[in-house]
Amino acid sequence: MAKGSDKRQRTRIITFRVSDDEYARYQDRALRAGLAVGAFARAAGLDHAGPRARHRRPIEHRALVQALAALNRVGNNLNQIARNANLGLDTDAGQLRDALHQYHAVTGAIYDALGMEPAGDYQGQEPGWP
Repeated sequence: MAKGSDKRQRTRIITFRVSDDEYARYQDRALRAGLAVGAFARAAGLDHAGPRARHRRPIEHRALVQALAALNRVGNNLNQIARNANLGLDTDAGQLRDALHQYHAVTGAIYDALGMEPAGDYQGQEPGWP
């Protein structure tokens, strides 16, 4: 068995040219596989990413963009509710409940897009509202 770290054992560099479109596709496929580009290249060419390859959670960018748009809408609703409360106007409990429900749905969608489970005790459930 060789001594030294796996990185130090890799002393050879392979270079090849790709177009901008090919490079973007390569990065996208590596991201979807949850690997760095180098580890993805080793996995594609050698059937193994290497012992030190760090697998990252795949990220669904389209789902995150949609979740961000939904989160912005929820934030707008909450700002309107806060503005009315600051003006001394009655706050509609139903509107607040709906905004909180939407918030929890969006945070759940973000966790899904990131391929993660909610952290701690949070399970996407609303607090006990009347």
